[in-house]
Amino acid sequence: MAYHQKKYQQQGADQRSLCLHRCIAHKIKSNPALLTQVFDTLESRYAERLMSYGSYLHWQAILSLSADHQQFYNALTAEDKTTTALRRKTIFTGILNEKERRDCLAALLD
Repeated sequence: MAYHQKKYQQQGADQRSLCLHRCIAHKIKSNPALLTQVFDTLESRYAERLMSYGSYLHWQAILSLSADHQQFYNALTAEDKTTTALRRKTIFTGILNEKERRDCLAALLD
């Protein structure tokens, strides 16, 4: 029983994370300068050994698509196992303010 409860909790967290990353992608579309902060976070975390080389490369691949918003959006919000796991340790921290986060998550409940 505990296994199933934890699994459902993780699925809920993953759905919220997906929702937030959709909102993040839309905000970046209207303000691409925010990507500077994201690249800085990626490089900092990798330099501090807070992520694996594989995760670093995957994030780099996603960010390389930022010039084409639809491809970037699709890559950032992909629902495969690897991308879902990456979003759990996102490099997009600080992109949404608290109100934007609440509004985004409220839309998930609608």
